[in-house]
Amino acid sequence: MRILFQGAGAIGIAGAALFGDRHETVVVTRTPTPNPVAACPQRVGWFDELAHDGASGVDAARDAASTRRVTITDWAGIEEAGGFRLKPGSETAAAAGTGVSITEARRHWQRGRHRSPRDRRIQDSWDLVVLTTRPGDLDEDVAAAVRAVAPRWVAITSQVDGDLEVARSLFPGAEVVVFGPAFLSERTTSRTVRFWTPLGATAFFVAGPAEPVRRLTRTLGPLVLPVPLEALLVPPAVFMPFVAELSIDGGEWDELLTHLRRPSDAAAEAVRAVTGVPVPILPAVARAVLELAERVSPIPMREYAGLHFSRHEGQTLAMLDGWIARAPEHAALTEIAEQLRTNTDRH
Repeated sequence: MRILFQGAGAIGIAGAALFGDRHETVVVTRTPTPNPVAACPQRVGWFDELAHDGASGVDAARDAASTRRVTITDWAGIEEAGGFRLKPGSETAAAAGTGVSITEARRHWQRGRHRSPRDRRIQDSWDLVVLTTRPGDLDEDVAAAVRAVAPRWVAITSQVDGDLEVARSLFPGAEVVVFGPAFLSERTTSRTVRFWTPLGATAFFVAGPAEPVRRLTRTLGPLVLPVPLEALLVPPAVFMPFVAELSIDGGEWDELLTHLRRPSDAAAEAVRAVTGVPVPILPAVARAVLELAERVSPIPMREYAGLHFSRHEGQTLAMLDGWIARAPEHAALTEIAEQLRTNTDRH
């Protein structure tokens, strides 16, 4: 199977590495890239400290990490990755980093539709496109390029309320599903990513319409685990209010642990918005879960959470706003969202 990951962030690079063991993958960035570049993400896990002469668990994980080369290119360079070439439509588009033009994308798409099946290079170039950017945030040229590739499946990694419908409207010719990453990933340098897969072979949870999910699962095998859409949406409802509180606290983990009542109440409101069922979330339980996450993850949770989620405050706000719109009671959610929005606007 040929899989294209849109977006050269940590999730896209780690996902391409995980899928690359069994499938052909490429990561496409909107940043102009004259020549394809290689990234070698590290897969980390916990190992006995004594097995590495007293090295810390994290150091041992790094030493024993497995790596896989991942190719990163721009939309104009996927010809080298076996796709087709899209030239910048204007100097402005090239400078902005989109690297493609709508006119060129449509021309390629139409040419692919009208050629014989034997020559239809575009129609079967990429089987699956995984969007790591929210579908509504895609540049119009990039969305046109995805349509030009004509994948059978489009998977979105955004779990913001309404984004599945947005993706369906953007890509009416594809079967659209939702991928929930089953791994933690972080970018340590510009092209260095490390990731941890607590569920072993499973890279993503997948949800959506039954038939597309069933067909995709048959093709990808144990790399994806089908779950009901609600099961994919509940975990973010539980932990994103704590992420928002952490961002408000400037990424300070210890500060977060001193006041868990508000994010606990907000998480309960968000879960009720998703499920319709009131589920109390106790601060003491939240503390225990946060402390457990810090102990079991080979990726330092304090640094990871503080840095990773600070880069995605816009998406955090979008999720909070979605739950507020659906929740019968949302006092804590609203308070957190307003404070996070104030902090974001200030920066």
